[in-house]
Amino acid sequence: MTMVHIDTKAISRKAGQSAVACAAYRAGDVLDDAKYGKTHDYSKKRGVMSSDIVLPFALKALGVSVDRETLWNTAEAAENRSDSRVAREWLINLPHELSEEERHTLAINFAQKLCDDMDVIADVCIHRPVMKLPFDPEAKPSSKRLREGEQNPDPRNFHAHIMVTTRAPIAGPNKTLVFDPKLKIPFEWSNKKRLAHELPSSMKEIKRIREMWVDTANVVLAKKKLPLMDARSYKDQGLDQQPTIKMGVEATAMERRGITTEKGDTNRAIIARNKLVAEKNHQQGVEHEQRTKSLRSGLAWTTQTNTRLPILIGDTKQRADSTQRRISDTISGITWATERCQKIPNGINTVNNRIKSADNGINWATDHTESLPKLIRDTEQRIKDTESNLEWAAKRCENLPKRAAHSKQWVTANAKRAKDSESIAQSIHQDITERAKPAPSPFDDDYQRAFLERKRRANREIANAVSARDQAKFGDESNHHALRETLMVMAHRLLTRNNPKFCLRPGYNDNPADYPDKFDYRQVESLNRFADALGVDSNPSDFRAEQKRVADLFTPEVMENHANAIDIILKRQRERKAYEEATSAFTQFIERLDKTRATKNNELQKRLGRSDISRMTAETQTVSSYLKIITDEMNKEETPWQSQELAAKHIKETLRLTAVQLQLSYEGLKTLDSVESAQKHIKALEMSLSDITTKCSVEFTESDFKRIHDGLTVLNKPIEIEIKSSYSSPSLRF
Repeated sequence: MTMVHIDTKAISRKAGQSAVACAAYRAGDVLDDAKYGKTHDYSKKRGVMSSDIVLPFALKALGVSVDRETLWNTAEAAENRSDSRVAREWLINLPHELSEEERHTLAINFAQKLCDDMDVIADVCIHRPVMKLPFDPEAKPSSKRLREGEQNPDPRNFHAHIMVTTRAPIAGPNKTLVFDPKLKIPFEWSNKKRLAHELPSSMKEIKRIREMWVDTANVVLAKKKLPLMDARSYKDQGLDQQPTIKMGVEATAMERRGITTEKGDTNRAIIARNKLVAEKNHQQGVEHEQRTKSLRSGLAWTTQTNTRLPILIGDTKQRADSTQRRISDTISGITWATERCQKIPNGINTVNNRIKSADNGINWATDHTESLPKLIRDTEQRIKDTESNLEWAAKRCENLPKRAAHSKQWVTANAKRAKDSESIAQSIHQDITERAKPAPSPFDDDYQRAFLERKRRANREIANAVSARDQAKFGDESNHHALRETLMVMAHRLLTRNNPKFCLRPGYNDNPADYPDKFDYRQVESLNRFADALGVDSNPSDFRAEQKRVADLFTPEVMENHANAIDIILKRQRERKAYEEATSAFTQFIERLDKTRATKNNELQKRLGRSDISRMTAETQTVSSYLKIITDEMNKEETPWQSQELAAKHIKETLRLTAVQLQLSYEGLKTLDSVESAQKHIKALEMSLSDITTKCSVEFTESDFKRIHDGLTVLNKPIEIEIKSSYSSPSLRF
């Protein structure tokens, strides 16, 4: 039977405990404690196999997520009393017969049941026994080696620490985590309060959770065909076994160091007593088995003696039963045949109906099959129309900068025309008003009719002028609105360039071919330079306002000066393909040059030795000529600017690696096997260093110079570098 161990204890401020500190220790993590202003660093703790945060399903459904530091700082902040219980821990022993993955899954499943049952959040940390090296009196004392008389822990002691909150979690604004400030979960209530709410006592609740753990573990143990757990005590199981007492941390540590304790003596006496009882029970079981075997042998002899009488009685009864079964079967067959004959007409009608239904289905399928070619032709025509629309959209995007400039000029010209039309309308209105003044004799009907006719003609001219002005204005606004929408889309793409939804994940070295619709690492770097040049705020407090501001920055002059960045924003896949085509020749050139350099490095290394120091020294001897060939290729007029940019990065990375190799080579001189070999390496390194610092010193950074100087301190020979270079850096653009 698999051992059952589950224990719980409260984490309380009254005992001087902190939930953040306890979580950091159990997870082997580094957590900042906001309440006490401390940083708890247990990152060097050994034996932590995994650590996970488990949320209730109700909280997961709301999309809430939380990390360990935020969880326990929030739990601490929810408590105001100086003696509050800020968390509770459940300690369970995991079956050592299971694999590491199975133990992890079992612990997570039990924690999920706790979360859903008690409405809490759980922090699950699985520990393994930390085994130390054997005691060695001549070795230097270490925490990784046993002391004299000390013993290693039980190698089967795989266990999980499950810390849970004492308050129910609630989803706050923006899917943040908050805790119920009014009540703790019912498990933390006193027995008096639980009784008032018709709840069982705390001890019964603990037994219920113990049974829940045993049921959860037995499901996995049964699948693996392993001995199951039993939540009952030895007494309830009817076993004459006495449970051992809890040792505690201090007594366990003393026993492992070989110091005898009272609790240890008590447990050893209990184990010895249980062993004697088990041996006695085993002996009694053997004797009982022998008596049972003897009784069975006697019973078999008695049965064999009277074997004929039961056989005859059995044969007679069997024949009678067989005759009765045959009569019953015959009657049942006649009844079944009669019923089938009565159902034959109904079956014929059913078959006829099914035949008619099948004919109707065939006719329907025939009609739809005749119309199928037409549907296929319509679909093909729609696909062709869609392709032409896509080509039209691509051409429109290519001419976007020119159209933007043209639209701006058009808007300016139309605004001027509208202003001129308005001034003309005003002058016409003023002129008509002067001309439409009534004559001194207003009672003359002819004069009044002429006046009204002139007034109507003036009003028509004014209306026509205003209509022409509005038409020009609204036409300009429509074009301007379309352009504005395009610029807003471009601004949105620039602001979200570092969002994992739109770019490759940093640090994962993703392949752009697997995510063609996302910005690759090079494009993100180019857009970052473009954003810095425009002064874009990458983390704005008001995203919409910053998007409008960036859209206003996309003037025709900016788009012309940063054409490559505009191409990346509008056509990332086409720009990536063009870049790869432009740099393919240079990439092949670098591959051929690397092979040639590798051959030369192998020849130089054979003269020095087979160690890593010899390999790095040989590589420093060829770096100057290697960079000279790359620079000459880069400075050719026919070399595309993309290849020049790639070459500049390659040169910078090669020089950084060379500085590291020089430092490690000087520091590794003391590891060589002879003085002659060390002198040979020193001479080669001095030649390499002289050549590199003479030709490439301008390209080195301050950190590169520091690495070389640190390496030279091994020889107590500081270097003085003359700043001059025969290589010119390429001009970069994006």
